[in-house]
Amino acid sequence: MRSVSVLILMGLVVLLSTCQAEGENNQTVTEPTVEEPEKNLTETEDKETFNQELQVLTAEESNTKAEETACEPNIYTVLKELGALEERQKATVRALEETNRKLEASEKNVVTLNNTLKEMKTIYEEQHHVAFSVAQPVNGTIGPVNVLYPLVYKRVLSNIGGHYSPVTGYFTAPVRGIYYFSFSSLCWPGDGTTGGSLYQNDNALVSWYGYSKISPITGSNSAVLLVEAGDMVNVRLWYSRKISDNEYLYSTFSGFLISPL
Repeated sequence: MRSVSVLILMGLVVLLSTCQAEGENNQTVTEPTVEEPEKNLTETEDKETFNQELQVLTAEESNTKAEETACEPNIYTVLKELGALEERQKATVRALEETNRKLEASEKNVVTLNNTLKEMKTIYEEQHHVAFSVAQPVNGTIGPVNVLYPLVYKRVLSNIGGHYSPVTGYFTAPVRGIYYFSFSSLCWPGDGTTGGSLYQNDNALVSWYGYSKISPITGSNSAVLLVEAGDMVNVRLWYSRKISDNEYLYSTFSGFLISPL
């Protein structure tokens, strides 16, 4: 389209130049012929076509520039929004990372807490499941003794919690609470007597005593005690007294925790 317009414009320039030259060479003014109106009409039409095309081109260029001008702010806006979106994404990633760190820390705390609870549960069960029952190890007689003699019951029938020592004969309370203790004894007939007491630390609490020359002597006793954690309980044979046993286990010592306090 532009090439055609240029050719038309060049043709018009050449035609005008030719007409001016003829006018200068001919001093006489000639009347326009029949063809001249046709030429003028053609030239007018060509000019109008050229002007129309020029207007179209100018309008197209203006629209293009307007579109470019209109697009420029939109591009800037899009870039700006993309930058803002990137910053928000980075902030979100940082927030997620921080949340993950907190979750990991919480998981570690939960694991630690679970382990602590398991340990506490184990300790609680060990401390609150307390019971023992033991018997004398001899098939014969101990005594008469010349001291206040702590009896060591080495035949362990049960020792739940492990708080009775078959080495020392002492029971050590793991927790403060109400405990039940009992003991029994046997002494074969003959010269001498039997007797002893249940001790809490160094305090004698309940006792037994017996004497006979012609028949075996048996004795027993029991007590419900308030015992502090760490208190020691055992059975002690009195001075110059005897105690006997055999495979039937007559002389025993037992205890258990009724309720912790």
